[in-house]
Amino acid sequence: MSLKNPIFTTCILLIAISAVHAQDSAVFDASKNAWKLYYQDPETSQWTQKIYVQQNAISPTIQSTVQNIQNQFSYRYRITNRHDAKQLIDTFRIWGIPIIYPTPNLPRVTASARNDSEVEDKQQWALLLANRQFEKKVILAPKGWSATLRTDESANQSSFVWTPGLKDTDPDGIAPGRSQDGFTVMRTELPGMARAKLTGSTEEPWGLDNLPDTPFWRAQVKLIQEQDYVLVPVMTPVIPVPTPYNAAVLARSLREHVQTWLKYGHIDTNTLARINRQFDVLIPALDIGHRKSAVAAIEALIKECVNHHSDLLNHPVETDDDHHAATPIRKTTTPASATPPPVFDRTAARALIFNLRYIRMKLEL
Repeated sequence: MSLKNPIFTTCILLIAISAVHAQDSAVFDASKNAWKLYYQDPETSQWTQKIYVQQNAISPTIQSTVQNIQNQFSYRYRITNRHDAKQLIDTFRIWGIPIIYPTPNLPRVTASARNDSEVEDKQQWALLLANRQFEKKVILAPKGWSATLRTDESANQSSFVWTPGLKDTDPDGIAPGRSQDGFTVMRTELPGMARAKLTGSTEEPWGLDNLPDTPFWRAQVKLIQEQDYVLVPVMTPVIPVPTPYNAAVLARSLREHVQTWLKYGHIDTNTLARINRQFDVLIPALDIGHRKSAVAAIEALIKECVNHHSDLLNHPVETDDDHHAATPIRKTTTPASATPPPVFDRTAARALIFNLRYIRMKLEL
């Protein structure tokens, strides 16, 4: 058949076009902050194009407040979504806390669904209610939001999660230029540092779970998910107070936690080294009950914090104002040209001073 035959030529062109388009691709459109995904549907084998909008077009700051209230610590968070944001903040999660908060005195499930399904249902329901009652005492939400305490026992981690409620009258999130407070956690642990993970709301109803299970798409989903949120440092309950109280044990736990700050960019190597030298004085002094040496080491540690944030000398470290609210930190996937982390994060300095003053207060009792 002649190549000049128009029908033959059209067929060749259609085959060529199909060959070009029948190929997995993921193209990012920076102007829309969205991915154009082209793939073969695993169920229908049809080539499909989807748009996935990243959930990171938010501009959050967070104020962390901690107060000692009758042998418990109240942690409160105020979130602002700055005017330059393009999305509402619809998820606030403090993740990766290396503590599991067990529900005390849980009712046991002893019945078998096979032998006595009615009793088993009642016991499961009692267990669910007990967990929920405990959860409601630990994590509180502002009006129109829901709060959940999630635990991952395999990773020995807990997370606090807040999302808008499900009622039609509930908010959709925190709009650009607006603030929301009332996110609260009640615990007995002293403050340490964690990273809050925040995401923005999008209109796209579908996720990334229906993509083909291939090396290309596994790598692409990982890339998208690594950029699909914003991290902000916060104070949160991390450091257990020993029972019975032991100042040296508490100081060791505090020192161990401070070591993690280097990995997450809350402190630089030189500052951490100076702080560790003072801990090397403080802990032995507490072990042998040498109060004068312990207080001197505490004062030296507080001075190290104040050297980086001079206003903390007279500013209450329990709370902060809008000017000093924590801002997003650079993730490992962020380009190196982004703003580098501070020498000593202000929120971390506040947490350290709070704990040191707690130890000093106990010494004075």
